[in-house]
Amino acid sequence: MSDRELLAVDFIQLPPRALPADWIPVTPADIAEMLRQARVQEPWHASELGCGLLAQCINNPLGYRSRHSPDNLASKKRPGPDRAVNDVKPARTKARRARDAVEELRRALPSAIVEFEKSVAPPFTVDFTSPLHAAHLRALQDLPRATERCEILKDVLALLDSLPPRPSQRAKAWWRLDAAKLWELYRITIDVSAGISPRGPAVRFIKAALTRMGYRRLPKHIESALHDPVNWRDEFLLRRFDEVMI
Repeated sequence: MSDRELLAVDFIQLPPRALPADWIPVTPADIAEMLRQARVQEPWHASELGCGLLAQCINNPLGYRSRHSPDNLASKKRPGPDRAVNDVKPARTKARRARDAVEELRRALPSAIVEFEKSVAPPFTVDFTSPLHAAHLRALQDLPRATERCEILKDVLALLDSLPPRPSQRAKAWWRLDAAKLWELYRITIDVSAGISPRGPAVRFIKAALTRMGYRRLPKHIESALHDPVNWRDEFLLRRFDEVMI
């Protein structure tokens, strides 16, 4: 991983990736064979360096997920198989549930506060001759505490409204970030003059590499994503941070 990726892991404290017992890492020799199968013309620009970096890229996909993360659990007792990457719709994390709770409080508190203030604003008297006088007395005793709670809720609402805005949701799938990283390494170390052709060797290799990572929901034409530049480093940091930020 690059220094910026390591910074994200250290700062955000991501859970370690859980690997199945039969997991076999990709080696530089495997990369060389994949390149030949994709009919990438030799000699390669920096074959030893390139094969090593591409192997690390495949072994450490940006969209990895822990075997025991919330979006990979079929049940608490039967965790699903580790597919190495986040290839499905994300589950509701603790941070996401907290954000939902914040938004619900923002919606519900104003009307609740107004309703409470309207209920205690009109003057009222207590009829001590009524059989319900005991309940009235209890209500009077609870009124100061209820008013105090209402003032606290006003403070809570003010603090919620003062929260800085969250970054907009990013819709790009994780495989697109890994594809951008693979394409960058491929252009630097394997073929500096490579183009993006639907049936070209670069696209064939990148598709095979994404499949090796564990991605199964790939579109038929991944070259369209390669034509759309993605700053995978910044996207990686922002996406990971957004997963844990309230």
